[in-house]
Amino acid sequence: MISHRKNDLTVYQFDHLSQFASIHHFSTTRSGGCSTGHYGSFNLGFNSGDLRENVKSNRQKLCETFEINGEYLIFPKQTHTGTVKVISSEFFDLDENSKKLFLNETDAVITNQKNVCVAIKTADCVPVLIYDPVKQVVAAVHAGWRGTAQNIVQNTINQMIACFGSNPSDLWAGIGPSISPEIYEVGEEVWSQFAHEFYQSTNPFKKDKRLLDLWKANCNQLTSLGVPDNQIEVAGICTMSNPELFFSARRDGAKTGRMATGIWLR
Repeated sequence: MISHRKNDLTVYQFDHLSQFASIHHFSTTRSGGCSTGHYGSFNLGFNSGDLRENVKSNRQKLCETFEINGEYLIFPKQTHTGTVKVISSEFFDLDENSKKLFLNETDAVITNQKNVCVAIKTADCVPVLIYDPVKQVVAAVHAGWRGTAQNIVQNTINQMIACFGSNPSDLWAGIGPSISPEIYEVGEEVWSQFAHEFYQSTNPFKKDKRLLDLWKANCNQLTSLGVPDNQIEVAGICTMSNPELFFSARRDGAKTGRMATGIWLR
């Protein structure tokens, strides 16, 4: 990924997705906003205890920076599910309450609508962006361990195939900043839900703990459906290990900020 400075915001963009003039995308950091304390400063999440007006101001700044119409910045109500929703033109005919209900308990969002930014929020979980340059479809996926165990990335691709006729061999994907396999320590109730190749022993060894590799697990979901290896970019940037750049729920607790990762068709 490449780090950029834009309108006082530090954001990251994937090298290989940046080659496509037909899309734009971002992965934010914690800097450049107006939130304070544990939420300092560019918190984009409403549900972790920050002042609502600060989050609104930060989202407005995000929209101004990337020239996104605020009505077309779409965040699902993430609850660590395997649920995927498609944003069609009919979505924008709904009233606000109906929009919220439609996006409730949803962890991946797909659209083929131009200038509609689909985005997800993270603070250690894995953000995944997917682009189909043939069918002109984009997706944003929130893949924590629960979503990964429920095959959220595969669910998203299968939905792209069913709704838009996507061919997995045409897809390009990016796995963004998130907690790294070197330090993501989990108990048996978590690692037992994954194949052996996705976890290893801690060093020094702890009988009841393992290190889980969500990057590899989500890469495997992509390649197992036919996305070519050379069309997948893994940022390899750890949120927990970079407190000056990223929020981390594992490091700072639940009452911390959220980054956003989004993509849209120009």
